[in-house]
Amino acid sequence: MTAVAVPKRILVNDKPIRLRWAQQAAWGFVAANIGALIISALYYLFIELRWHIGSHTFLYLKPDWDKLFTYKGWNADRHDVRNVYEGVFATLFVKSLLANWKKARWEAPGWYVAVSPVLILIAAFIPVAVGIFLINHAGPWIWQQWALTHGHVIHNPVHLNGRLSALGTYLSGYPWQPAAIGVLTGLVVHRVYAPAGDTVQMYFVGRSVDRTRDALKRGDPDARRHLPRWPLPPTIRERAAWIMEQDLPVRDRTGSITAAVWFAVIVLGSLAGYGGYIRYVVAKGH
Repeated sequence: MTAVAVPKRILVNDKPIRLRWAQQAAWGFVAANIGALIISALYYLFIELRWHIGSHTFLYLKPDWDKLFTYKGWNADRHDVRNVYEGVFATLFVKSLLANWKKARWEAPGWYVAVSPVLILIAAFIPVAVGIFLINHAGPWIWQQWALTHGHVIHNPVHLNGRLSALGTYLSGYPWQPAAIGVLTGLVVHRVYAPAGDTVQMYFVGRSVDRTRDALKRGDPDARRHLPRWPLPPTIRERAAWIMEQDLPVRDRTGSITAAVWFAVIVLGSLAGYGGYIRYVVAKGH
């Protein structure tokens, strides 16, 4: 059977999705915040929080983390590690949720789905470190040399003294840079996470398609209620609608895939919820 080219706009319930771009943008915002909150939770759990039983502390990394390096810029760098990784995971979640499945489709085994977040942390380490070096050290130095060469005065609203004055002005004037580096890094390492993200998405799409087909076989007049509906993202609704329209097979969801998908969803969902508590409750109290 010859594969049918996927059209630019797929009909859902025999009509195109209205305000598709706005819905995509809204879900992109949600997905980006979920990714960032996961990193907030991980940073707090493994860096800020003191794990103890009674008076015995068995894990407390903050003192060692704060003094990991002795150079003056480490205070800014250590916070940007979290900020850049937040941008990385925000980008990965947006790309995975809203990815153009018409052009690229991946499938991952269960073990890969389960360990993919750890693989992302490892794969992104070098780009994150290089990005932080550029925005906090190479960038300010280049900017200072440019200003001195052209006779410009560098103002310092952060009130750092001496050679750090250019750093203070640079950081205060460009607070978007850690996020930008995180987004770029996320785009670079996305292919590491893409198979896992697509497998998770297709797991739930395939489940809804199978339920719909079973209901149709039973003669259920409202069988399509099982398909993804508003307010779910347009990409997911369109993907399910296209599979139904073309009578395409869905992926196997037995064995390790089911366990891995639910493990990833529960763990990442719990981290996102805890990250929201840390950011909007705990952090507000300090």
